[in-house]
Amino acid sequence: MNSENKGERRESDPRKERPFPPEGMELMEYLNLREKAESYIRDVMYLYSDLAFDEEDAEQKEKFENESDRHTALLKSMKWMDVEVAKPIVAEYPDLIRRLREKNRWSDT
Repeated sequence: MNSENKGERRESDPRKERPFPPEGMELMEYLNLREKAESYIRDVMYLYSDLAFDEEDAEQKEKFENESDRHTALLKSMKWMDVEVAKPIVAEYPDLIRRLREKNRWSDT
């Protein structure tokens, strides 16, 4: 414990604040949702990075880099572990991944 935190106590237990798994979900369903959300975010992050690398237009390159950075921050924030964040990701990202892969294929040719 460092001197800044001396005397401070953690008032709440994070496990008591948020049920695990969330109410109304089976454990395996929840773990599968989290795994898919993390995987989709990682795929999108890499696809935007690839597009930025190949892009010649500076404005478009910056847009792709910003999107890649945004997804990196989302992964690091761990917000994708929340059901409210993970469900839309799992619903929307497969189509986004498909479009980014298609765009990436066109930029390779």
